[in-house]
Amino acid sequence: LNIGLSQGAIASRMVFDPHVSQDLFYGYTGGLMVRFISESQLGIQLEVNYMQRGWLEETKTSGTYKRSQEMLTIPLMTHIYFGRKTKMRFQVTLGPYVGYLLKDAEEIHVADPGEYRDYYGKETARRLEFGFTGGISAAIRTRIGIFELEPRYSHCLTNMFKPGNEEFIYLGSRPHAISLSLHYLVTM
Repeated sequence: LNIGLSQGAIASRMVFDPHVSQDLFYGYTGGLMVRFISESQLGIQLEVNYMQRGWLEETKTSGTYKRSQEMLTIPLMTHIYFGRKTKMRFQVTLGPYVGYLLKDAEEIHVADPGEYRDYYGKETARRLEFGFTGGISAAIRTRIGIFELEPRYSHCLTNMFKPGNEEFIYLGSRPHAISLSLHYLVTM
């Protein structure tokens, strides 16, 4: 059994259908992790993470839009590692996550009302979301613990806004994120 901490940075954006041009939003991610290795080179990993995500837009002529969100995510992932008796291991994690929206904030600086998009000032349709996440990491095992560096991709399957009706033209509004985290775990 391994218990540890995760700290890192995240780059996120929203995938709209039809497409909306946007810049990446950069934030913080961190949390707690528990890993149980049940078989040779195979285990399960449970995490509870705090995440800052969102997206940024620049309108054609008159301003900017920023949406920032704070999330609590709980991924439950399969953990596979390569390199059984070595100090350095390569690992793969993959699995579903459940997320809960803690805070949702907007900054609207658009002078021309004709450039307002349907979701400006609109509440999210739900606070709960579901998605998949996965990463590839390198781990170094030392006497004082396990140190890992992991890039990870998260793909939400839940639309943030209720899709496609007369008032809302977007058929999809799903958050995507890439993170880079440093993990520290101890063996219990």
